Amino acid sequence: MLILGLSVSLGACAGDREDAMDDGAALDGGIPLTTGIGDDGGSGGSADDAGDDGGEKFDVAGGGSDGIPCAEGGACDTCVESEHTPCDDGTTDLFNAMGLNCPGDSEVTVSVDGTLAAMGVRTGFGNTNEWAPREGSSFAVLGSGFVSDLDMPTPQLDSDIGPLHCNDDLGAEWDKGAMLPAPIRTTDVAGDCATDGSLLGTGDCSSTIQAQFDQGGAANDYTEVRIQATVPASNNSLSYDFAFFSTEYPFYFGDVFNDMYIGWLESESWTGNISFDTQGNPISLNAGFLDFRDDGGSLPELAGTCMRQHAGTKWLSSTAPVTPGEDITLVLAVFDLSDSILDSYVFLDNFGWGCDGTDTPTTKPVG
Repeated sequence: MLILGLSVSLGACAGDREDAMDDGAALDGGIPLTTGIGDDGGSGGSADDAGDDGGEKFDVAGGGSDGIPCAEGGACDTCVESEHTPCDDGTTDLFNAMGLNCPGDSEVTVSVDGTLAAMGVRTGFGNTNEWAPREGSSFAVLGSGFVSDLDMPTPQLDSDIGPLHCNDDLGAEWDKGAMLPAPIRTTDVAGDCATDGSLLGTGDCSSTIQAQFDQGGAANDYTEVRIQATVPASNNSLSYDFAFFSTEYPFYFGDVFNDMYIGWLESESWTGNISFDTQGNPISLNAGFLDFRDDGGSLPELAGTCMRQHAGTKWLSSTAPVTPGEDITLVLAVFDLSDSILDSYVFLDNFGWGCDGTDTPTTKPVG
């Protein structure tokens, strides 16, 4: 894992988020922070909503919880909206683009794991406004393939079995196999973490990862960002926005090559995946939130990209409970499952602390 010798910051409450790092910050070994995590282009856009109805799953926002006290002795009515100001205009910095480390925000520490060629910064995607930045003027992208491939248009009649672009093997050094980096655990917990706190730390409280991961059994071309932070005393939730894309669709849809994205939270309130699809599964090739399925290669949203003839989601938003004042770890990871080709990508933006803590995490379309 590549550890960044710096701190990054998040603001106090829910709302638009963004960040800034000193231009002189460097990776371990003296490599400038922006080296290899640069801006790979793109256009602006807006976001939509929708997604298949799936009953009372983890992706259904809301619920019957009265919330977690935001601070000792009361609910989150003392939370003050952040005065966070986006600072990613023109940035080539991965973490600035996610909404981290603006002046005046509480500090967090960040690290990355994976090749820098699979990480980047964008201002949009495709020729429409569908994937505009959710906060500020840019967002981060992680992939199980090279981010430079995203703007390579799929040729007409390109093979879905073996696409020309976004079909890369990043190298065996980024293959994790059956064990994902700690604290991620692929095993389900033996019960309900919301009612039995002793289950925290024993596995995936969402019980969403194991069934999907076991279809392929080995994670390859793994790429992650990791955030370690102390939750502000006035907040009881963490939220961020993301979108997922995969060239595994359509040929391997429903097969063992079920590329996955996991948002893993390690907290006193929750240990496990916090981002789900409409079937209550982790975000994957088989995700119910694959809103854009370009079977005919004619969708305007994916034209001019390597995702033409393939599939992706709209912007989605995940919110998860945290305990005020605690130290948490958030790992955001994407990887190929079973194979090392036909790549998947995740866009990340709009990180923030909020006052929306409930018993369990939720994911819903933005809008």
